[in-house]
Amino acid sequence: MTSLNWGETLWDQWDRIQEHTEHGLEFTKKCQDFVRDRIKLEQDYAKNLRRLKKTYKLKNAEDDSGNFSTVKAYSVFLDQLESIARNHEILAEGLQDKVAERLKAVHKETTNNRKNLCNTASQLQQEYKEWQVSLDRHQQKYEKAAKEAETATQAFARVNEDMNATKAQVEKSRAQMNHRHDLMEKSKGDYIIAVETTNTNQHEYYHQRWPGLINQMQRCEEHRIDEIREVLQEQCSIHQSIIPHIQECIETISENCNNINPAEDSELLMEERSNQPYPPDHQFIEYGTAKPEPATFGAHNNSTRKTKRDKKKKMFGLQFGGSTDSVNKETFDNLPPEKRKKAFKEKIKEIEGKIAIQLKARTGIEEILELYSQKPELGSPGAIEESRQQLDEITRELDKLQEELYKYQCYLAALTDKPPPEKHHIGSHLQADTVSITSSMSHASHVSNSHTTQSGETEEPPLSPEFNTALMTPTAESTTELARDDHYEVPDPTLPPPLEDSPIPPGLEPNGLEQCNVLYDYVAQHDDELNIYAGEVLYVVEDNGTGWVKAQRSEFEVGLVPGNYIELIT
Repeated sequence: MTSLNWGETLWDQWDRIQEHTEHGLEFTKKCQDFVRDRIKLEQDYAKNLRRLKKTYKLKNAEDDSGNFSTVKAYSVFLDQLESIARNHEILAEGLQDKVAERLKAVHKETTNNRKNLCNTASQLQQEYKEWQVSLDRHQQKYEKAAKEAETATQAFARVNEDMNATKAQVEKSRAQMNHRHDLMEKSKGDYIIAVETTNTNQHEYYHQRWPGLINQMQRCEEHRIDEIREVLQEQCSIHQSIIPHIQECIETISENCNNINPAEDSELLMEERSNQPYPPDHQFIEYGTAKPEPATFGAHNNSTRKTKRDKKKKMFGLQFGGSTDSVNKETFDNLPPEKRKKAFKEKIKEIEGKIAIQLKARTGIEEILELYSQKPELGSPGAIEESRQQLDEITRELDKLQEELYKYQCYLAALTDKPPPEKHHIGSHLQADTVSITSSMSHASHVSNSHTTQSGETEEPPLSPEFNTALMTPTAESTTELARDDHYEVPDPTLPPPLEDSPIPPGLEPNGLEQCNVLYDYVAQHDDELNIYAGEVLYVVEDNGTGWVKAQRSEFEVGLVPGNYIELIT
């Protein structure tokens, strides 16, 4: 702070001081308005960032495109916008609490102090004017008394020199002269006192009271300036505190952008999609023989197939008198591989829960029957027969649930390229059934939960090669049954069998659909395709002209087959 002060250097420039402090208050108000608008700007920026994230967030929850590196990086980018928005809200809160409120208090305090000092200055100036007026009044009174005394002296001299004047006139004139001189001396004394008093007050005014007031105004202004300095520094500190967090968000975005790999995305696409197989070679057709209807062959456009499938899904379900997803209700063919695994596991868990409930109910009935056997008097023959019927129903339901459980375990094993689990049959005896089902349940739980891979998937324990070979190779009995069916011929043992080998159940045959003969064997390469064998007869569900035909073998065996591998039956 400078050694000079306003009281010594600016004692005669009060109007300039008032103007300067007024501009200071206006500047403080402008800083206050700036911080207010800055806070609103930061809040709006955070709000707009969140709206931007919500608008451009990826919503294809059922699409596998979320596994691509570009989509992952983009998702991380949008997620980090939330953190950036939160940091800007923190900045706005800090400015509101530590800057805006302080500026408001400084402006209010400075305004009040300046107002009080200006009022004090006005009072001092008014006192100074009163001192000057009093001094002038005493001076005028003294001058008037002096003039009257001089006039009386001249009048006495004239009367005293007049020979005709009487003694009484002379004495009267002398008395008036003396009176006027006394009044003059009194006024003179009052005037001298007024001059001394005025000089004393004026010295105090210009050397103490007035400079002190101006110095107080200087300290008030310097305090305001110091507060402005601290407020501006506080703004910088608050803004600087969020920069590391925003920088961390930007680094996270940059790291994920560096993880974008075009080669991996291409490989991922090739894992999920592939081109259709090439058409077989043309065969020589002897003249005069029936010429098969030519099949169109086009590009294997998965996106077109998926769109067509979505458009025809409802119509296909209504044609067979069922729901739109009756075809895929067991095998979940309409789901991608990962979601399909999850659906199989949930279905297995659901069936295991039903089995556990049935086992608990059967155990209760077994205990009742055991009690009846020990104490026949407790139960009537009708109650015992009813309990046995309930036990038989529960046993049949357990057999059905166990078959369904084994079926879904096989589906899951085939989807994960694992050998199917060993099949456990549930008998119809009482205690033996309980032991068998309990061990089967323990084995099923062990199969689904024994191993966990690095990707979080459950891994079933491998079975013996003899069991795997026996499961995958058709037996003589099954081959004989297939040979008896008009719709089947013996398939090639080297081809993987479909999930269901039974023909269309009675009552579910699709009326009004065209039939086709299979010309060549074809192994399905996608989840929505169907294994076909040369010589068998299928039903044509849909032919959209893309080179792929949707065909049906049974209620749950519907899929796409190459159009040039089949021939319509006219």
